[in-house]
Amino acid sequence: MDTEADPELGPTGNISWHAPLSLQGQVKYNQYDHLVPTGSANDPASDGHVVFTEKAWSESGGKVGDEMELSPSESRLIVTEVRPAAHYRGRAWHVYVLFVRKRANVK
Repeated sequence: MDTEADPELGPTGNISWHAPLSLQGQVKYNQYDHLVPTGSANDPASDGHVVFTEKAWSESGGKVGDEMELSPSESRLIVTEVRPAAHYRGRAWHVYVLFVRKRANVK
């Protein structure tokens, strides 16, 4: 595959996209609208996790680096880690999908 290179970003290969999917999960914020002092100013930061069934998450094809949108708030989240959870009889029945918040809307 021959790809053109962007002068600033480099080659544009290895980009994947799929149609939006709807999954039901339970959201837990570790911190919400918590101001974290940085070198330039206060930066609103938030992190937490969403619990999905293992089957729903694996069928969705989700992975680290994916972007999720919460409904109805339309907050944008970026997946940072996926952890198996709720083990029973040698199998994880749920997954914790850890995230950082990219954008938040309050509705």
